[in-house]
Amino acid sequence: ALKANQRKVDNLNKGNKNIQKGLNFGGQKAELWCPGGERLFLKKMAKESAIFASQVYYFTSLISNKENVKPTIKVLEKLGAKCQVLEMSQGQKISRVLAWTFNQK
Repeated sequence: ALKANQRKVDNLNKGNKNIQKGLNFGGQKAELWCPGGERLFLKKMAKESAIFASQVYYFTSLISNKENVKPTIKVLEKLGAKCQVLEMSQGQKISRVLAWTFNQK
């Protein structure tokens, strides 16, 4: 996370020398990274969401690494969820929001 923050600040500073380090990438350590990376975080979130399936209609998660989409959907479908991926792009940055529900109405 720290390397990504530094790279982002360096790239932002190419056109504007007034940007301060940390302004574009903030949060507590536990909010910024997970042991096992994004894939393990998503797997845990998928399994935990099944516990609350009767209380929550839709679950969502932002996925930054495209390679983590299919494995997460596979886990969710095994748990009985219906999934949809929404792609968003801003310039060269592409992000994905994975939305899922256990409600099959």
